[in-house]
Amino acid sequence: MKIDPNRCTGRTTRQMLAAPQGAVFVSAHTGSVSYDKALALKHGRSDLKIVTPDWLTGGRWVGLELTGIVFDHDMQMTEQRQEYLRMALTRVRKEK
Repeated sequence: MKIDPNRCTGRTTRQMLAAPQGAVFVSAHTGSVSYDKALALKHGRSDLKIVTPDWLTGGRWVGLELTGIVFDHDMQMTEQRQEYLRMALTRVRKEK
């Protein structure tokens, strides 16, 4: 997918660059996943796992050990998503 230079203000890029190695990056919505994957690759962040918001609310993080969770600044944080994010963050382990 081609990156549209007029679309970005840099916020998503800065989030990706600041994310811990191997972190999960939750896209703003399902339609953003392909774009976010291309953006991550463009900036050398092939280590990021780019997922849809359903990853969060569907509990796909249960039983995983994560290095970090970053959600796109444009994601609508409903009460339900905030609650799931709080639970998912319990799966994040600091590097030793």
